[in-house]
Amino acid sequence: MIPKNINKKHVIKAIKEVESGKIPKGRRSRKFLLEYGGKYYPPKYIVSLANKYANDRRLDSSEFSGGKETNSFLRALGFNIVEISLNKRTIFEPLRERVRKRRPKISHDERCSKCKEVIQKFLEKIYGNVEPKFKFEIGTHPEDLRNTKFYDKLKEIFVALQNHRGFKEFVKARTLPNCDFFVPDPGFVFEFDESQHFTLARKVALEHYPKTLDLGFSIKKWITLCEKIKAKDNNPPYRDEQRAWYDTLRDFLPSIKGLKPTTRLFSKDLAWCSLDPNDPSDVDRFRRFLRGESRIWKTEIKEEKNPVLARAIISGRWDGKPEEAKGLLEDIYEKWPRGKRVKFLLTCGGFIQFNWLKEISRWTIGNNKHPNNKAVKTLTKEAEKYAKFVLSDGLDDKMGQLTDFITLGIDSHKEKISTTQNYISQPHIELVFLINLKNKKFY
Repeated sequence: MIPKNINKKHVIKAIKEVESGKIPKGRRSRKFLLEYGGKYYPPKYIVSLANKYANDRRLDSSEFSGGKETNSFLRALGFNIVEISLNKRTIFEPLRERVRKRRPKISHDERCSKCKEVIQKFLEKIYGNVEPKFKFEIGTHPEDLRNTKFYDKLKEIFVALQNHRGFKEFVKARTLPNCDFFVPDPGFVFEFDESQHFTLARKVALEHYPKTLDLGFSIKKWITLCEKIKAKDNNPPYRDEQRAWYDTLRDFLPSIKGLKPTTRLFSKDLAWCSLDPNDPSDVDRFRRFLRGESRIWKTEIKEEKNPVLARAIISGRWDGKPEEAKGLLEDIYEKWPRGKRVKFLLTCGGFIQFNWLKEISRWTIGNNKHPNNKAVKTLTKEAEKYAKFVLSDGLDDKMGQLTDFITLGIDSHKEKISTTQNYISQPHIELVFLINLKNKKFY
């Protein structure tokens, strides 16, 4: 019989032990596997190890049964058990190889062509459609941008680049050269910067950026890299100023075209081609790079003595992007005081936002106090996709280590923030999902 005091934390510790070691001969499973974090483990052996963390010894296989007893026990703790079909009996072999395998050391050059290919695959994995070498039809002289929000600031940057080394005529293209990638949904430019972009001319431009410009990378880091690398390209002589100006225009594209902030990654931060877009752990790692460079926030934890509730309170602007909601919950998990647990973790209203479905018109809704039930169900089903995405890749299990239940505020996108003072004519719905992290049920 399995001891009742074995809990989820003990099982997770057993899983981590297996990841860092070997599965003894004869302890692999033939019929069922415990799925966790996109990997598979023998259920009975995991329970045997988990007992070591709960009761200071491994549980002998003769003391309890595999199959129904073990599987029911693990499912009750919130774990997923999968059955191995006859044509998938080798499913555990790749796991054993992965546990033993270490990434080979790669002699790598930042101009590696495969890196951009891998970057594109990661972006497609996360966002769907991605358009490489995308062309925006905007002029390249300050006067072409006279009617834009930051015209005066752009003109100031242009003049500063002209005065940097005295080159006045460095703009040769009539329209902005291609961007590395454009992600249509949610709509942002992605640039993969190699060393030649980090010049003193680029530093001059960055230092003139307005504080109100929303950027998808750390301007402080980019200025530091410019000071450190000091790249020079004198063919033609004005090439540094030219490249710095075109990069500036790409950074200001969101204010010109109504896009999300331009995101940048540095080519030398990693041998990007060594990552696998089909490996969930590498996808998560890439997401972390995007979050680290594309949106900077500071997470502070305020502790009470014996908390029952925890609240995630956001101070400042928040767009409700599912990627960022996922990232913020990851950050909360990392900074959470170890040993503390609550009954409920509450997020704020509009923590996640999704697009209103076009097939539901104002007339389809009916009376907003007693709306059409079918319309509500359709919108709720759409919102649930986003909730499940935010808690995917094992994040639900991580949250389950902190709390029994989590609420996710999910609103359809609207231009105004809801307050008691304003009336919003734009059709929208405001929802809260309650997720039981033990059985993964959504309410």
